[in-house]
Amino acid sequence: MRRLALAAIAATLLALPTEATLQRQIIGAEQDHSLAEATDCDHFYKTTFTSFPAQLHEQEQRELPMAGIKLLKVQASEEGGVSIRGWEKPFARLVICKYAGAESQLQAQRALQAVTVSSDKGEITAFGPAIDGTQVWWVNIILYVPRKAVIDVTSSNGGIAIRNMNGSVTARSTNGGVSLIQSTGEYTITTDSGGVTLDRVGGRVTATTQNGPIALKVKDGKAPPPLEAKTERNGDIVCNLKACIGAQGSLVGEAKVLRIGSAAPVIRLSTTGAPIILDQAR
Repeated sequence: MRRLALAAIAATLLALPTEATLQRQIIGAEQDHSLAEATDCDHFYKTTFTSFPAQLHEQEQRELPMAGIKLLKVQASEEGGVSIRGWEKPFARLVICKYAGAESQLQAQRALQAVTVSSDKGEITAFGPAIDGTQVWWVNIILYVPRKAVIDVTSSNGGIAIRNMNGSVTARSTNGGVSLIQSTGEYTITTDSGGVTLDRVGGRVTATTQNGPIALKVKDGKAPPPLEAKTERNGDIVCNLKACIGAQGSLVGEAKVLRIGSAAPVIRLSTTGAPIILDQAR
């Protein structure tokens, strides 16, 4: 369900509670950071796959008032990603992409009907029935918000993509990648298992991964802002930027550290045992 530069497929195998205990259903999603380009649910329906014989999906759209909302909190479902796009309108638009697979059409329909997304007083939460060897479901969210909105978004098993923002965003993913594209503002990004892509970003960014690489892409011909990149244990720092010519990294204990610029870093990148790649955007 995550990708840094190339698409990757994450599949979960669930044992069926039948006599054929060796027979397993395959469920998963092929999603990458083109998630940031998603504008409708078809993107998700085309990249979701399962071997369950019955599969259903539907979508819903809501407009959410933002007056008086100082913080917009988004809690993704156990399975599913979030795409956040900034726009100039004063309200938010929530597009909900629901998907269910099961052993029978009736069971898939019941599972799909049980999947809900609540949106009230600045809190958006997705939830649904139990996922087991007989049924599975996803909720993928596309959210258009005012560009200067303050957002807190959390995902369990799915990616988070943020594009065209100029506000303050905290994004956390347990098992999925996070991408930030063409955005300025204040960003705090953390993942437990997944990569981070920062593509033509400005403002202040802190990105930390426990088990995944970080890629920072700078617009061609533009100098990067002051930054600090740090990776521990076996991670490497690869810098293809002109600003890195002649730059010297350092070792701090088991960590490798590279600093660009003499001012205090406004971009801080940190991984545990994974590479950090600094490159020109193409």
